[in-house]
Amino acid sequence: MLADTPRILSRARAAPKTLVFLDFDGTLTPLRRRPEQVHLAPRSRALLGRLARHPRLAVFIVSGRPLADLKRHVRLPGVRCLGVHGWEGLPGARLDLASRRALHRALVQARRDLLPIPGIRLQNKGVAFAIHYRAARPAAVRRARRRLFDLLRPFQSELRSMAGKKIWEVLPRAHGGKGTAVKKLLAGFPRGSLAIYMGDDTTDEAAFRALPAGITVRVGNPRSTHAGWRARNPAEVLRFLKILETELG
Repeated sequence: MLADTPRILSRARAAPKTLVFLDFDGTLTPLRRRPEQVHLAPRSRALLGRLARHPRLAVFIVSGRPLADLKRHVRLPGVRCLGVHGWEGLPGARLDLASRRALHRALVQARRDLLPIPGIRLQNKGVAFAIHYRAARPAAVRRARRRLFDLLRPFQSELRSMAGKKIWEVLPRAHGGKGTAVKKLLAGFPRGSLAIYMGDDTTDEAAFRALPAGITVRVGNPRSTHAGWRARNPAEVLRFLKILETELG
């Protein structure tokens, strides 16, 4: 269980509204070798549904998955989903023509230069694309990293790369990531609302940094993090959410 859980619960009781932000893979569900192998357990689904109906809570799932894919997995009224690290589903998020063109050209080149490398898999997310290397050997990963660096060089003003767990993501620079998303969402709630953010990946660090007054929880093995708390695994995340539900009544 999270260290100092009573103090966290005390802050939630005192807040006019508590916003619960959750990553999906590795936070609500165990990581799998391929994203399509992940499923939200029935007990987890039922708990999230109850939390979303609580008048003092708002529940968000902020994932690197495309929004349509995330919604297929969640399928819960009242739980707001944001895909591609908070970009899809965020009000006002738009890509300019230069960014769209740069993203398309970079993806075409990535298919040509990276897909021939054994163990490399590309995923087109529409407003971003990902290079998965979980199945690649170390030498292949090094070769893919060099090729990715080279192909992105002409697009430095429009695109950026972001590293995650066995993945590199290529996104428009206009996409501020999960940190920008959670700050915008929090601004729409009453002053004094409490943000709780739980995530397991390096892509969640931007959200941890963006919520210095919130409860930020790194899920998984201990490592350097901007989060203030740790949870060992998705099971511990769900135990905490159950306690939060019970405490708020």
